Amino acid sequence: MASLCHLTNVHHPLDQRIFYKEALSLAAAGHQVTLIAPGDPALCGERFGVHLQTIPAPRSAVDRLLNLTRLLRAALSVDADCYHFHDPELLPVGALLRLFGRHVVYDVHEHFPQVALVRPWVPDRLRRPLAWLVDASERAVARWLSGVVGVVEAQGRRFRHKPFAAVKNYPRLEWFGGSASTAEYELVHIGSLSAERGGLLLLDILGELRETHPDARLLSVGRFHGARVEAQFRETMAAYDLENHIELRTEPVPYEELGSWISRGRVGLIPGQVSAQNLAPFVPTKLFEYLACHLPVVASDLPSLRRFHASADWGFLVEPADARKHARAVAHLLDDPALARAKAAHGREMVEHCFNWAIEEQKLLAFYDQILPQKGDCR
Repeated sequence: MASLCHLTNVHHPLDQRIFYKEALSLAAAGHQVTLIAPGDPALCGERFGVHLQTIPAPRSAVDRLLNLTRLLRAALSVDADCYHFHDPELLPVGALLRLFGRHVVYDVHEHFPQVALVRPWVPDRLRRPLAWLVDASERAVARWLSGVVGVVEAQGRRFRHKPFAAVKNYPRLEWFGGSASTAEYELVHIGSLSAERGGLLLLDILGELRETHPDARLLSVGRFHGARVEAQFRETMAAYDLENHIELRTEPVPYEELGSWISRGRVGLIPGQVSAQNLAPFVPTKLFEYLACHLPVVASDLPSLRRFHASADWGFLVEPADARKHARAVAHLLDDPALARAKAAHGREMVEHCFNWAIEEQKLLAFYDQILPQKGDCR
């Protein structure tokens, strides 16, 4: 077995993908796993067989740059056989570790050149140059590395010169189950709240639904994507007189508890809006988490979701920007419990057979077997 070290300068130490999925699976397979991430020093130590180390959480762009040195120093102190990093800003760190003779893996969570085009904090005139720079940097550094892990197969075309594995963020079924039969909320939404992801549309949907279901309530689990979105959300919530109909849980929820939060709702919502990012082949993980918890889903009719709906009738796809159609689909499920149960059962069966972490875990372990052919001596 090998000594492995995961590195991130962006994600929480208990990130769903990095810690709860990849690190835990690698540790369970017998590898010695260390995860270094920005966060509270109180998190340091052993957790589920993974050794956690923290560095200071960056508060500015300067802090993020300083953290690159901190991460490199901490990584070298671990003296791991293989380093697995998760942020494009760590490409220089990955290249240096490779120069030191270690195996290095780049985990590409998103299509980062496209992300650079839509991030609100990037000035308009810099977006295309930044996207080009990120694309060129990823391709150039990846040629030096031992391999690349992505989240969809399409990413492999950008890294075809190195071993590549698409390891998707499907749920760990042991933490997702329950039943919506005793749910406290008619609607549940998990994930960050932004205009692009339909966070503001949630208010319109609930407002429309209350015309036929005046007592309907929404549970939202996730942070706001910026102060402006939060201010607009709260202002609109007050204007619609919805304060008593919405529970906002903006504090982080441990991944092993997320399923119990989802099960407090009767219908899961995915109100993503048409955008460059949402038209990419990246599927919202929340779809499979809702389905794993036996919830039917009402979602925006986007290409990435459409292909999964074709294989199992787990709910309704509606026009993305039409709050009334979202609300009508929800009302149909609320008014016909038998239909809701049938659609939920189709979704749960689909997740059990095809879209769960137990399947993705095997892809990750096979990838490591490929890049570390000799266990215990992978340098």
